[in-house]
Amino acid sequence: MNRVNDRATVASCEFPALERRSMQAFIAYPRAFWLSAFFFLLCFYVLTVYGQAPSGDTAKTFEELAQSATAAREAGRTNDAMRFYTRALELRPEWSEGWWYLGTLQYDSDQYPEASRAFQKVVQLTPGLGPGWSFLGLCEFETRDYANSLEHLKKGQSLGDGEDPEITRVAKYHLALLLNRNGDFEEATSLLTAVFREGQVSAQVRVALGLALLRVRLLPDEVDPSQDALVHAVGNLAVSLAQNSARALEEFPSLLNDYPRVPYIHYAYAQALSSAGRQEDAVRQLQEEARISPESAIVPMEMSRLFLHMGKQQEAVRTAEEALRLAPDSSRAHLALGQALKAAGKSERSAQELAEAERLAPEKIRPEKRILEMYAQQNPSNRAQESQASGARGSATDTRIFEEFSHRAAEAQQSGNASVAIENYQKALHLRPQWDDGRWNLAMLFFSTERYPEAIAALKNFVERKPTFGTGWAVMGLSEFETKDYKNALIHLERGEELGFGGSPESVRTARLHLAMLLNQDGQFERAMQTLALETGSNVRDKQVQFALGMALLRIPFLPEQVDPGNNALVETAGEIATLLQNSKYDLAFPKFELLLKEYPATPFLHYAYGTALLALSRYDEAEKRIREELKISPQSELPYLRLASLALKRRQDAEALPLAQKAAQIAANSAEAHYLWGRASLELGQDEAAIRELETASKLSPGSPEVHFNLAKAYARAKLPEKAELERAIFTRLNELAEQQRSRAGNQAYGAHNATDAAPVRNEGDKPAPQRP
Repeated sequence: MNRVNDRATVASCEFPALERRSMQAFIAYPRAFWLSAFFFLLCFYVLTVYGQAPSGDTAKTFEELAQSATAAREAGRTNDAMRFYTRALELRPEWSEGWWYLGTLQYDSDQYPEASRAFQKVVQLTPGLGPGWSFLGLCEFETRDYANSLEHLKKGQSLGDGEDPEITRVAKYHLALLLNRNGDFEEATSLLTAVFREGQVSAQVRVALGLALLRVRLLPDEVDPSQDALVHAVGNLAVSLAQNSARALEEFPSLLNDYPRVPYIHYAYAQALSSAGRQEDAVRQLQEEARISPESAIVPMEMSRLFLHMGKQQEAVRTAEEALRLAPDSSRAHLALGQALKAAGKSERSAQELAEAERLAPEKIRPEKRILEMYAQQNPSNRAQESQASGARGSATDTRIFEEFSHRAAEAQQSGNASVAIENYQKALHLRPQWDDGRWNLAMLFFSTERYPEAIAALKNFVERKPTFGTGWAVMGLSEFETKDYKNALIHLERGEELGFGGSPESVRTARLHLAMLLNQDGQFERAMQTLALETGSNVRDKQVQFALGMALLRIPFLPEQVDPGNNALVETAGEIATLLQNSKYDLAFPKFELLLKEYPATPFLHYAYGTALLALSRYDEAEKRIREELKISPQSELPYLRLASLALKRRQDAEALPLAQKAAQIAANSAEAHYLWGRASLELGQDEAAIRELETASKLSPGSPEVHFNLAKAYARAKLPEKAELERAIFTRLNELAEQQRSRAGNQAYGAHNATDAAPVRNEGDKPAPQRP
């Protein structure tokens, strides 16, 4: 699953990890503002500790090399800069700043072992420099030296990462991954929560939070792709737990309906219920967890704690004794029993258990074999090593046999004999599991012959070795679509799109069409339209594309085959209208709207779509009329209330906007846009306290919205809170720059894109941004 790529936009806490390259964004922007301070600090340190200055020709040579290194680095000539820094450091090995620059350049060039050695010198020379330890830990993470990485990232955190929040975020994220891997799930969750508290919650952070809640001691890229949908769903719930526990309590039943027997979801639900004061409900969830996880000691430990809180001392003792039976060397189990015995008045035995708990502390972390078996994927590289080791004695023979099988496979594939090609690819891969081309050809043969489960199995191995190959993820998603594993299909097609679909135009069109269909099914209608924005033309699939567009315009959350055949004509015409709107052909789209509304006047969201299109042309009176018609048809939807509130604000009708926004928030309590509009209307009406409350809520639900932070800054300024106002202005500036970059890349391809800021200023975190795959 997800490995972080620090070349990504670290400023927004996005860790897309589409390709593990460098930390260019990480080291380029921050160094301009804090490395100057770092330099003067180092000068003082070095002059104090190393008072002897070299003289004569040596000093002159060092100065020339240092100047050449700086010039090459600033000119982007990385190799020259590294060479000059290396030569300068041979003359003056105590030059800490040189080691720093050399290490960052090597890190940026994916030379992690060399960068690690450079940062080892940095921390030797300046042991109190937190960023040095953090960079050292990040280098060790990339070389899979996880034990030292964990130690050094902890060291960097304890010392502090200076005034650069981006170093802090990246280091905390990696530290949290390693804490998960070490079984310190609560500490990992706390760190991850700190990572996104003031920024957008990236897909990677969600995955890490999901692994922590599920108590999976694996790094994201060690998790089997078949578990991606589960981990993402749990990660979304974990974000809700951190942001809004009341909302999370409402989400647990739906998650448990989808995954009733997955370990530790009931356990997490029990903890959330307990925090909300619902102790009896929490006990029932723990009892259910005990049936799923009978060998887990933490479940009876938690039950003992709850019983103790409820005043049921005997039950507390009984469950603590059960925990101790399951984990006799657990410090926490002895502590739970000691506390329960003390409450029950058994002081002598309580003292013994508490003393034993102290003796056994700190708690020993116990890996669970069943969890690893459930989530871990097989590692082809390990199998390859085993194969190579077992065949070492006859390597020449093995090579000859491998070449014979691979040749037969290629010939059979070219001649269209799929069964023979598959048989020979399998034999060749048994001898050489690391043969990526063969693995890909085998997967595509399985896919083309509709052997989808086998294609998925082959692709799991392939993408583990080639995680940045978007087409591999796309074919996996298409295979999962055919097996009706729609949740994983959506995640993997999104990942494929993010990494880049490859293949023929028809293959790309097929992948985008299936992705859009799944987005519709998931209720992500705007994203479905954007996905299909470029997929209309003269191709044979245009009718399918238009049908999917029609479903998105009418907000139908199904797959095409699930639509009532009696509604096909309606959806097809809606698709034609959506295609016209995407191409800004409003003069042709509006008459079709009128005709469709005469024939289907009560169709949900048809008036809404027409009104939204009219808004795009600032035809406010007509738009309002259509959206009010929608209000009669869809009174339980927040969308018409949101559009009317937004329109009222445009017209400076703030008193009318307020109740509309409040009604939208009442219908959809987790709608960031509803709280944003409520906050804006309150701000315009001089209700500063309500404005701050609602805009802060919107900020929690959608921390990546520039508009929310802009208006929150205004509200804080009005309330005489200048420091908070300045912070919000800084966040707005950063996010607005990112939004401008995204808009310039995306253009106005999708329906309504040019009106996105006015019509839909914010999006909920739950709107499921495309997963990003390292």
